[in-house]
Amino acid sequence: MTITELAKRIGVSRELLHRHIRRGCPVDSLESALLWRSKNLDLTQTKEGRITGNTGGKKSKSGSQVNDAEVISSDMAELVHAVNESQLDLETKNADELFKNSRALKEKAAALQAAAGHEKFIGSLVERSVVEKIIFERARQFRDGVVVCSRRIAPDVIGKESITEIEAIIQKELRVMLEQFARLPVIEN
Repeated sequence: MTITELAKRIGVSRELLHRHIRRGCPVDSLESALLWRSKNLDLTQTKEGRITGNTGGKKSKSGSQVNDAEVISSDMAELVHAVNESQLDLETKNADELFKNSRALKEKAAALQAAAGHEKFIGSLVERSVVEKIIFERARQFRDGVVVCSRRIAPDVIGKESITEIEAIIQKELRVMLEQFARLPVIEN
């Protein structure tokens, strides 16, 4: 068997097989070459080690790669089930599977972080400390308004005997306080 034929049967280029031969890969049979590759090559340097299923060849419509139409037509439960079946099992003892799963988790974390950064950039995501500061400031202002409101109402209510008259005074003062609270300026972070 020639080097070119062996390279085709292994699934690598002729040039890559020549590099393997320089490192000690036997060329007497397909089985010995595959055995040497499995023992001497880093998993990340082989097509089998790719977590995306990319074979390294030209893209084809009917290849093993998942196309967008399949993903869109699948419902979310099916996709989650497929991912849970094949990945994210960090309890396994199989190094290949563990590597693929940890890499998938790393890529997912990077994607989530990028999405959060984008949301923050466009303004739909705000830091928690900023929100807490604004809520604290508004709650303090509301508390101060209620305390002042009761002090303003007390002199007006003294000597009034009619419940409807007292209720009208309280309602008027509360409405003034709430309108002032609504007109407070925006708190910048």
